[in-house]
Amino acid sequence: MKINPSPPVAPAWTLVVRITHWAVAACVTINFFNESGAWHRAIGYACLLILLPRLAEGYWLSRSPASRFHLPAITDIKLHLHELRSGRVSRHHGHNPLGQYAVYMMWLLILLLGVTGWLSRTDEYWGVDWPVEVHAMLSHLLQVMVVMHVLAVALMCRLQGRNLIKPMMSSE
Repeated sequence: MKINPSPPVAPAWTLVVRITHWAVAACVTINFFNESGAWHRAIGYACLLILLPRLAEGYWLSRSPASRFHLPAITDIKLHLHELRSGRVSRHHGHNPLGQYAVYMMWLLILLLGVTGWLSRTDEYWGVDWPVEVHAMLSHLLQVMVVMHVLAVALMCRLQGRNLIKPMMSSE
């Protein structure tokens, strides 16, 4: 009797997703320690540019369902929260519902950081406090989101009993 193997599962994360993820993580980390100056601005703008291929991939180009953009339904979020409370979570090919929204929030914060950073350097807002204050607040929010992201990945690895970092490192 011949057993047909199940078809191979496509990797959750495409090469574009993996490269942009780690490049954005590097930019955010570097700018966390390099709080101002020409390098801070250059790295911040580079971070915005790095997001462009990821956005194109998510909207139009991706062949991987996990890499495509979608808004999880409220029922999916409720189910995921119930599973978290029970300590037994379903496996997701890609982000879980809360993770998907967290990604969008981090990208929005990065975009707003770019805008407020740019505004603070324009002639019209030079010396005005609010763009710098909003930029600092957004930076702190992004730092909180990054810490939550790392902790959530560690928690999901533990609850699911699998390495969720490895698929972000290679296509295997």
